Parts: sequence; C-alpha cells; structure tokens
Amino acid sequence: MENFAYKLIMFGFSALCEDLEEVKRRLSIYPTGRYNLENGDECFLVDLNTREIYPIILKDNRFVIDGI
Repeated sequence: MENFAYKLIMFGFSALCEDLEEVKRRLSIYPTGRYNLENGDECFLVDLNTREIYPIILKDNRFVIDGI
C-alpha cells in the first residue's frame, strides 16, 4: 500500500502525491493560462499528516505552493 503525504487539488480535480517532488512535477504539467480562465481559489495543496492547506498561486508564469 502506498503512503500519500499530500493531496493536490487543481481546478476541481485531485491527485494524491507521495512527496513534494511529485507535487512539483504535477504542477509543471498544468497550463498556466487556465489559472486566469478558471477560479484560482480551487488550487491548493493539503498536507495529509497535519491537515494544513496551502494555496497554489501563479508566480512568474508558473505554479508555486504558497507557504512551503
């Protein structure tokens, strides 16, 4: 059984991730233009161990995790 540390939510879709490297790889495949077309508030990362929620923001034309 896999151990997932994070849940990435992007534009209403979710993905379970084992570590931050996997999260960053997934963030790199989303088209940045979608952030302006859809609701950016629907982009966030949940730490499954602490239940902390971190917004995903668009910075310098790439997605970054705000607060990590």
